[in-house]
Amino acid sequence: MAKEKSRLVKTLAVAVGMAASIATTAPAVQLGGLAKNPTTSRPGQFMTTSRPTIAPIAFAKFCDNAADQCVRIGDRDTVELTKQKRTELQRINAEINTAIAYVSETAGEDEWKLNPVSGDCDDYAVTKRQRLLRAGWPSGALRIATARTPNGIGHAVLVVSTTQGDLVLDNRTNVVKPWKAVDLKWIKIQSHENPRVWLKL
Repeated sequence: MAKEKSRLVKTLAVAVGMAASIATTAPAVQLGGLAKNPTTSRPGQFMTTSRPTIAPIAFAKFCDNAADQCVRIGDRDTVELTKQKRTELQRINAEINTAIAYVSETAGEDEWKLNPVSGDCDDYAVTKRQRLLRAGWPSGALRIATARTPNGIGHAVLVVSTTQGDLVLDNRTNVVKPWKAVDLKWIKIQSHENPRVWLKL
């Protein structure tokens, strides 16, 4: 029993040591303008996630129809926000906001669609994500998030992780804003590592 207890203590000590090492190791900025992890920037610029949660039902159906949009592409979770990248974000956000005519979908009949003629918030979000993926942005930096507006209405946006923080692309405005500057009460968001995994906010 004493030997088993000793081995357990040693195992726990190793696990704690590894966790501490992961938590305190500063991620290196990669060449090519992309950073692996957003924690090198100032605290508060990035959304804090907690435990895994159930993905939106409409998202699960979306992945059945567009499986290529639900896999990890690239090995970076953050994009260096150069002047060119910021301009690209603003352009794509505005173009999709203009291209899709907003139509509210009936509760319980929501369907996430790519490039529809008309649709609601989630259609804008997945279409913007698709456009950025095609432009070479890594999937780990492009996450759909759900939230509620000040009126309590369910909403979905695209959150883009950059070296200047998490930025929100919202169909309600052509202005790309930091996540703290929007009027939303956050609910859940996709994981950086796996687009099919959702985390509580």
